[in-house]
Amino acid sequence: MGILKKVRGQDRADQLIGSAYVSRRLSHAYLFAGPSGVGRLTAALELAASWMCRVDENGYCGECRDCRRVFDFQHPDVMLTIPTMGSTEPEDVAALIRTRLEDGVTPIRFDGNTRISIDQIRELQDRLSMKAYEDRGHIEIILDADRMGVEAANALLKTLEEPPEDTVLVLLSSRWSALLPTVRSRTHLVRFRRLGEDIVRDILVERLGIEPRRAAELALSSDGRPGMALARADGASREPGDHDPASVLRMIRECASVSGALSLASEVSRKLGREGSLEFCRDMQAFIHDLRRGETGMLPISHSREETVGMGLDEEACALGMELFRKAEVRLAGNGMTNVVLGAAFTGIWGSTGGGRRE
Repeated sequence: MGILKKVRGQDRADQLIGSAYVSRRLSHAYLFAGPSGVGRLTAALELAASWMCRVDENGYCGECRDCRRVFDFQHPDVMLTIPTMGSTEPEDVAALIRTRLEDGVTPIRFDGNTRISIDQIRELQDRLSMKAYEDRGHIEIILDADRMGVEAANALLKTLEEPPEDTVLVLLSSRWSALLPTVRSRTHLVRFRRLGEDIVRDILVERLGIEPRRAAELALSSDGRPGMALARADGASREPGDHDPASVLRMIRECASVSGALSLASEVSRKLGREGSLEFCRDMQAFIHDLRRGETGMLPISHSREETVGMGLDEEACALGMELFRKAEVRLAGNGMTNVVLGAAFTGIWGSTGGGRRE
């Protein structure tokens, strides 16, 4: 039995973390590696709650003042480091966290080419140099740790090599291989995996109380990530916008030339950054999958019928589109250049819908 009560289906991770905690042999640094939407941040908060809770010695109670503050992102000794842009204000971070608290599914992540700066790492080190407010030690959670530049990663390395007493650092990453090898080697790797469709379905039914058939449909297109399925069920991941799949697909088809499609790809990649582009490729696959269902007379799974009407892609073009964005996802996960990867997908779609005949 581990300590994870809120995260489902990650038994191996729970066993590793829980056994280390119960035996009082926690590592000073962990790397929670796996795709977004599978519970890495929630697991980190559960570990922090267990560390701070004064009621349950073998986990956390979830009801005491310390537990509530951890899960509300308000505990003074449990801090997040989030990749930001130079223009990001503290108010922007606070607003993003408030949104996450309100709906429980919004990723704590900003669009664009965000990064973790050396100044943020220095702030983390300053916090660790001071006495903990509650005399229980420090928990530092670094989101999207692979967004650290070399300078920031080298600065963090000093803390990993000589960690202060009663300190645990938890690095979260969906691209853990992109971290410096020296950083990876000084953390204890805990893998979080995609879940089976049945587990995702059950989570949706339990959390949202939706009809099992609808939950099964959402689980089918969730890529094994309950966070994605919950967001889609709630509508959080697909509100209309300049870069939602439907809008982008229409803009690709309206391009007058292949250079127009490439320019659009550059714009989208610049706006979304690597992580956002990776998520966009997954969303595009789900959207085109719904278009394909419509072409065969079936109802869409993740989108309304209104969103999928009039896109002008036949079944063959849909099959090609899904393959193009699947390959784009793989290449982005393998550290391919964002604008180049999206450019190949966009021009492929543009050509499949008759773009080449317009030149």
